[in-house]
Amino acid sequence: MIMNPLALVLALTSTLVLHSGERIVAEGAVTEIKGVVMFRSDGVLYSLPAVEIARIEKGDDASGKKPPVRKLKVSEEERKRLLEELEKNHSGKPAPKEQIVVKAPPPPSPEEVSEQKREEREWRRDARAYQEAVIRAREELGLIHARVDELRSKIQSLVSLGYEPRQFTYDTAQLTRTLERIPAAELEITRAERAYEQFREDARREGVLPGWLR
Repeated sequence: MIMNPLALVLALTSTLVLHSGERIVAEGAVTEIKGVVMFRSDGVLYSLPAVEIARIEKGDDASGKKPPVRKLKVSEEERKRLLEELEKNHSGKPAPKEQIVVKAPPPPSPEEVSEQKREEREWRRDARAYQEAVIRAREELGLIHARVDELRSKIQSLVSLGYEPRQFTYDTAQLTRTLERIPAAELEITRAERAYEQFREDARREGVLPGWLR
């Protein structure tokens, strides 16, 4: 018998019994179209190939009696075709989209939400610390360069006023010591930036959301 392609409406609550023995409680109407059974369970819409379902059992009626079992009306040709498709799927062929059951993940528990917020605060705090280290290192180098410019300007002014180098050795010594600080300050920037990049790489490997590192 050729299966009716229109909806197959069952009782408000039905149980889908699979050939594997698994039982699925379906809520509301169970619809079968072109060998695919559509149903809702726990409020989520699912689909299954009809060939995987052995039978559909209705819920008890008002008298408490068990209504008769209603088997799926799948023709022999349709059953063979679906079995062949399933066999192909076992060989690596992707299943049609309408036959893929996608179950939404459960919402996080309050404890999981609290833990996620705690982790976010820690990652944000650490990110700010690395960012501040880079900013401080750059500011320190900027101050050193500003001091160098100040001392050079002062020495040039002294020279233009007719002073000899032996008369402003303190300023010359200060300039020399300040210039000697530049390589160390540049190295500090390199180290701070390298540590920050390593931190970001570690966060990426941990699957941390990019927004947590801003």
